[in-house]
Amino acid sequence: MNILKLVASARRSGTTIFRRNGHGHEVHTPIGPPVTMDSMPVPFQSYHQVHRDLQSKFNTYLAGSFAFFVLTLAYGCYEDVFIFESMRTPESYRNRNKQ
Repeated sequence: MNILKLVASARRSGTTIFRRNGHGHEVHTPIGPPVTMDSMPVPFQSYHQVHRDLQSKFNTYLAGSFAFFVLTLAYGCYEDVFIFESMRTPESYRNRNKQ
C-alpha cells in the first residue's frame, strides 16, 4: 500500500516539476509585418564626419567629468572628509594650540 502512495506522489511531483521548468516555449503571434532588409536604417552621412562629431562630444563629457572629479576631491580634502588630520602623527602641543 505504501509503495502505491509513493508511486502516485512521485508521478504528481514529476508533472509539477515539468510544468515549472517548461516555460518559454510558447508560440508568439506576429505583431507586425516580417522584418526585411528594407526596414534597416541606411546611413546618410560620412562615417568619419559622424565619428568626429561624436568623439568631440564625448571628449567634452570626459573633460567635464574629470574636472568635476578633481574639484570634488579638492573640496573633500579642504573639508577634511578623508580624515588626513587624524591619520598623521600628532603635532607638538605648541603648534596645535596656536591661535
